[in-house]
Amino acid sequence: MEYLLKASAVIAIMYLCFYFFLKKETFFEHNRWFLLTGLVLALIFPLIVIPVYIPVEPIANEVTTFISSAPSNFITTAQPEVAFDWYKLIPILYSIGLIAFTGQFVFQFGSLVLLLLKNPKHKDQHFTYVIVDNKISPFSFFKWIVYNPESYETEELQLILTHEKVHVNQFHSIDIISTQLACILFWFNPLIWLYRKEVRQNLEYIADSKTQSLTNTTKEYQHLLLKTSVTNHATIVSNNFYNSSIKKRILMLNKSRSNKKIYLSTF
Repeated sequence: MEYLLKASAVIAIMYLCFYFFLKKETFFEHNRWFLLTGLVLALIFPLIVIPVYIPVEPIANEVTTFISSAPSNFITTAQPEVAFDWYKLIPILYSIGLIAFTGQFVFQFGSLVLLLLKNPKHKDQHFTYVIVDNKISPFSFFKWIVYNPESYETEELQLILTHEKVHVNQFHSIDIISTQLACILFWFNPLIWLYRKEVRQNLEYIADSKTQSLTNTTKEYQHLLLKTSVTNHATIVSNNFYNSSIKKRILMLNKSRSNKKIYLSTF
């Protein structure tokens, strides 16, 4: 448990640094690596042992003679009842939470794999497109891009696919899986769930900014974000084109680029 507490402290420090100094800036790529570094530090730092040397004064050997004055007849007394150690429940409760969230992850991952296997697909370069007929928000998972072509016009679909290709090309699924595993390991820490939210949000900022620059679109892309917000499908192990913070994404797209000096001055 000591390891988990130390790691949670590192997560808290990294999250608070991001929240107060970097969250509102447009250094999306730098923020991505900052957040990933935070997870790595949380796993490694508690394992580092810093030796501390404390001088010990020599103790002179003394011989002490004890003389027993106890009577020859001993009287046995009743031992007081030992109170229940509630701290013993902590590992049990942690294990229950760990099993529950692991089960959720396995179920979500299995559902995703089943979706990828049962639907028709075609390859183009290093992308694999999975065509579905139900109304879901487009999303990507490593090289797979899942979407319903009937839900969008041709121009809209091109913007969506460009967005998802950014996720694929930059391996954003690694960030998603890493933060999800961290949530399983540190499920008791409320800040890890906020940490995961910031990681996901920042990945969308990266894809939005890149898509807008590649397609040279502004209003069209933002209108598309609003249109896709009517869908309700989401999975915890993939990059979803739609998420609940569409307003923040649109505001960030219209925000002026931050000065790099601000980022450097932060550190």
